[in-house]
Amino acid sequence: MKQSKQIILLCLLFCTASSAFSQQVQQVEGFDTVAFHYNANRGVLVRDFRGQTKGYMTAGWWAKEQMKENVLSWKTAVVPEKMATVFSFIGSGAVLPADILIGPKVRLSVNGQYALTFNIGRTHDFTWKEGAFELKYISKRVEFPYTGEQRQFVLNGNSGIYRLTVPAAVLEKGKAATIQVELLPFEGWDHGWFMVKAYKDVLQAPTVQMLQKQIEGMQKDINLLMEHTNILAAKLYHKELGNDQFEHRVIYTNGYRHLHPADIIKLKNGDILLFTREATEHISNDGDIVMLRSKDNGKTWVDRKVVSAIKDLDEREGCGIQLKDGTIIVGIFYNDLYLPDGAYNWGKEQQQKPLNRARLGAHFITSKDNGQTWQQGNFIDMKNMPFTGVEGPTDAPIEMPDGSIVMGVIGYGIDGDPKNNGAVLLRSTDQAKTWKYVSTIAGDPGGKQKGFLEPGLVRTKTGRLITGLRNHADENAIYISYSDDDGKTWVPPFKTKMIGHPVDLIQLKDGRIMATYGIRVGLHAEPGGIRACFSNDNGATWDIKDEVVLRNDFINWDIGYPESLEIEDGRIMTVYYYNLFGKYFLGSTIWNLKDVDRKSAPHLATQP
Repeated sequence: MKQSKQIILLCLLFCTASSAFSQQVQQVEGFDTVAFHYNANRGVLVRDFRGQTKGYMTAGWWAKEQMKENVLSWKTAVVPEKMATVFSFIGSGAVLPADILIGPKVRLSVNGQYALTFNIGRTHDFTWKEGAFELKYISKRVEFPYTGEQRQFVLNGNSGIYRLTVPAAVLEKGKAATIQVELLPFEGWDHGWFMVKAYKDVLQAPTVQMLQKQIEGMQKDINLLMEHTNILAAKLYHKELGNDQFEHRVIYTNGYRHLHPADIIKLKNGDILLFTREATEHISNDGDIVMLRSKDNGKTWVDRKVVSAIKDLDEREGCGIQLKDGTIIVGIFYNDLYLPDGAYNWGKEQQQKPLNRARLGAHFITSKDNGQTWQQGNFIDMKNMPFTGVEGPTDAPIEMPDGSIVMGVIGYGIDGDPKNNGAVLLRSTDQAKTWKYVSTIAGDPGGKQKGFLEPGLVRTKTGRLITGLRNHADENAIYISYSDDDGKTWVPPFKTKMIGHPVDLIQLKDGRIMATYGIRVGLHAEPGGIRACFSNDNGATWDIKDEVVLRNDFINWDIGYPESLEIEDGRIMTVYYYNLFGKYFLGSTIWNLKDVDRKSAPHLATQP
């Protein structure tokens, strides 16, 4: 009886204390409208513990001018009374690399007055307190470096509820408060970010609709977990699945630098040159072309050097060829659609001053000494071309029997139609100094077929030019076209059963045409990977039933762009890019045609 009275007394004391506290502190929604943001994430819906919604973030680390004042501010709901207030809002922050325990610091102020400093990257509940200010983080959803979908465009991060206690002296009755956060520099890793989510109902009791969205988010996380389990199981049981004939290697990585894609040239002296773009991010204006060299058929790679680095110009890919006279020519696609602060001019929303060259185009570099030194060449002159911009080359140019060079590129605005984006063929008779339009490989008037892009080109032993094309229709199928008159005319592009992009084409020594292509999560299949397919009739049909799965373990979409080379009779080296744990890698798979040919035949186990 005495114990029961003590419990009742404690409950009364707790209720009294809670009531007194509630009278001293008012609860207010911590987000109402954004005051300042850089639109770094372009309003893309991102996932948190409540589902998907819009968020506003600090500066994009790929935009250098934004990073000089890395701030974000927003207004709360109106403060009813001038008294101590707890503002509740939902926020998310960057996932930390595995080797960083405590993330970048964030300075928080309220109505222009410094409040406290907190850290991003927390994966559990945490409280920061300075003077009368307190910030309590209630962790709700945690991501890890491995599970991130894409570090620049899909910024889910770690999310939870923030409860910010602010003293009465800082607030005004009947007015909203302004909260500002400033992300401070962090040595060794500048990919941090903080985002406030556009929820105005954090204090409300959960509704059925809110719970449904939370369940949908959990279902996506469970599906991702199942995908990861399948990847791990496939690696564990690779012999039973017949996947043990592939030798995967890491060619190159460089800290947190973004790398893509991987383009190769086999030289007459036996060396293999690999070219890639290295930059801060997938879309950033500091892309340079880097070269690596292998002297042992891709086993090891050395001699890293930057071969093209035009200041404030995003050089996105370098595709090349060694001509019969030994000259190496590399075509470099560049993108100059960036704003002064380093952000990309998405949709060309802001008018940019005209330049003496196209903002989407290509230039060339050459070497006469097997890639030891390089000379800057010319930019493609768009005058008298039936298109307004170029993207490419995205595959190696081809030297024709007469010594001229042809290459396929994307042509934007073909024949004056801004929606007509397709593949065009260009020709040079002076080793890439000047280029002329030859033909439209595959156009798309009005954009009705979702474009024919990133042409991969091969010239076969019969003289036929075959091109593989990326397409953005719902199927994301690969299209094929070919020409039997040196590219003057082309058969209408036809859809294949190959799904992926883009496609690289080579002719094998046995005469077959081989296509390799990337499989991207969200577009093609889960998980992503690299695949190969063959044609036995000079590109007219493709044997999809014997498609080869080279890799099937990529969990986000920023991967692929394979290129292949027959390094010895029957042995293939396929190179590509991928990312794991927030880092980017160039990789290769060494495989044997005989192994995959045997795989398609019935297999009987033998007793020891």
